[in-house]
Formats: sequence, structure tokens, C-alpha cells
Amino acid sequence: MRKQQELNLYKGARGGRRPGAGRKRLHSRGVSHLKREVVTKRTPQHINFKFQCRIRNKDCLKLLKRSIENAQKMGLKVIHFSLQSNHVHLITEADNNETLTRGMRALTITFSKGLKKGRVQLERYHLHVLKTLRETKHAIQYVLFNQQKHDHKKFSQVDGYSSALYLKDGLKIVRNFAKKNKLTLKIEKIWEEFVLPQPSAFLLSKSLRDLTTPSGINDGLGKPY
Repeated sequence: MRKQQELNLYKGARGGRRPGAGRKRLHSRGVSHLKREVVTKRTPQHINFKFQCRIRNKDCLKLLKRSIENAQKMGLKVIHFSLQSNHVHLITEADNNETLTRGMRALTITFSKGLKKGRVQLERYHLHVLKTLRETKHAIQYVLFNQQKHDHKKFSQVDGYSSALYLKDGLKIVRNFAKKNKLTLKIEKIWEEFVLPQPSAFLLSKSLRDLTTPSGINDGLGKPY
């Protein structure tokens, strides 16, 4: 009887695993499939994801809102957002990792397909679970004023491409930020009516209350944690 030959999975010119094969990573490592931070309803999340094309325009803003609505149908609560030139920032709440995964899958698929430009998202989304009041407040400020960071802090604006105007005291927070950092206030009125859920996590609620007072605003817009 002839002995069955073993499959060569690692060598050879064709087929099988071999060094250097497969699609190369395009950017950051994003969220690892092997080890993810534990998500609970008490720990908000700061999420961002990037694209290979420019997305800061009114059509993409409408697309992002539709994507957020689809994510919220999956149980993911998007509390804040910021649409930048080639990336999106989110502050979210989810009961667990499964809810976060389902919601982000719905959001990113809706947004990417809506762009109609093929495979444009760079890697998976990046996740940071917010566990303290300090980093939660920093993350909210980082998201709401992300445009000021890219504009080198020349002015403070009510960014129409963020959730700043959908906050109850959004204008007050922007004014406090402008005064704290000695910036000229600028209002960008391009927003439309859009309902975002109220935060349920204590860390988010307390952070927003703090930001409505001048003493609650932090200096600078460096990395939030």
C-alpha cells in the first residue's frame, strides 16, 4: 500500500501558508481579535476609525447619522460623535462586548458601503474603555473639540460636524473652552435636527456637568489619556 503523502502547508511556490503571504496591514493595529478590553454598561468607550478618502462633508454627515441610527438598533448608544477629514470619533455606551461588536459592525458597514468607493476603511476601529472620571472628561473634550486640534487651536467653534450642538449645554461648553484657552468663538451652523440618547453611565453624566463650568475645562487638546 502506498503511503499517503503529507500536505506541505508552509513551503512551495503555490498555495499554503508561507512567510510574507496575505494582505498587508494598512495602518494601526486597531482592535485585536485576540484580546479586547472588557466593556460594561458602567464604562463608556472612546472609538475612532479611519478612511483612505476625505469624509468631512454634508453628505457624509448625513451618512454617519444613518449609520449611528443602525448601530443604535443593535443596542449601541452613540452619545457623541465628531466627523473629521478622514476619521470619525465616537463616545459610546454598550452593555457588553457583544453589543459593542454588533453595533460597530452595523455602523461601519453602513458608512463604508454608503461611501460607494470600495474598501476604504483603514483596519478595524480603535477602542479605549473609559474607566475614570478624568479620562472620560478628557475624551469628551477631545471628541467635541477635535477640529480645533487640527486647526492648531486658532479659534473655538461650535463644530457642525460634531455632536456639540445636540448637547443641552453644548454652547456653554464651547464658550467655556474658548475662554479657558483664550480663543475666538466661531459658530458653524450646518447642523440639522438629530436626536442622540442621553448618557446613562455616571462617568459620562458627571463629565458633561463638569464641562459646563469654566473650572471643568481642561487646558490643551493633547491625547486624552
